[in-house]
Amino acid sequence: MTGGARRIATPDGVELALHRLRAHRDGRPAVLLVHGAFTNHRMWLHSTDGTSQGGLAHFLGAAGLDVWLADLRHHGESDREPRRGAWTFEDWVLRDTPTLVARVREETDGAPLAWVGHSAGGAAGLCWLARVAAAAPVGAIVTLGTPGPRRLGPVRRALAAATMAMSRALGHFPARALRVGNEDEAAEIIAEWMEWNVRGAWLGTDGFDYFAGLAAVSTPYFGVAGGADWIFAPPRACRQIVDRVGAARKMLAVEPGLSHRGLVLSERARTACWPNVVAWLKETL
Repeated sequence: MTGGARRIATPDGVELALHRLRAHRDGRPAVLLVHGAFTNHRMWLHSTDGTSQGGLAHFLGAAGLDVWLADLRHHGESDREPRRGAWTFEDWVLRDTPTLVARVREETDGAPLAWVGHSAGGAAGLCWLARVAAAAPVGAIVTLGTPGPRRLGPVRRALAAATMAMSRALGHFPARALRVGNEDEAAEIIAEWMEWNVRGAWLGTDGFDYFAGLAAVSTPYFGVAGGADWIFAPPRACRQIVDRVGAARKMLAVEPGLSHRGLVLSERARTACWPNVVAWLKETL
């Protein structure tokens, strides 16, 4: 990583941490890696298999891309929620996302840029694109394990409802205690995201339908689903996103044997998944 984290302020005054893998000044395409719930930028740096080769961030860097890593609000080195219920998932969408993209574009002199998000980090990027549509300042978006909100099965619906209830009762989601992540989640960030999916519609506080708005997204889109992800983002749920996005260039890849976290953290993904992401990015940017 180059130096310390950049501290950048969102429109509502929250300081976010933005990291860069290595400094480049040659205009090469850039990728902004955005984590999902219960974790931070470090998820992109290491695999769970304990190898010395590093994670997806290093893999993309070795392929010649300028790699940036974000910490969304309440995660990593970014500001923590000042009081219970202060922030929602829509803050990730409307405030964190454009702030991070603008800073990367500024420091790369407008080089081609792709948003690469895991799970809810992919959804945040998609929802933002639904808002800005044709004016999007990114050249591509890749999501890993990001599901659509329609037709939740009984297991996913029960899990989402339980997550909402627990988060609001405790004032946070205890991801560390439950061993589902290395960071607890702010209550309304995860509860709103779960509520959208239980409801079957991604509706903003102003009534904007983010899922319907994906039809206006013309940014090239590559969705990746884990063939062994039966609960969080099953392939059929990821297919909903690809079917809804209006871009002419879009596709879904289902990676056999990979779980939700395994798309980013397993050594198997290094040979079965990540090369496909790199190839698509190089063809697109």
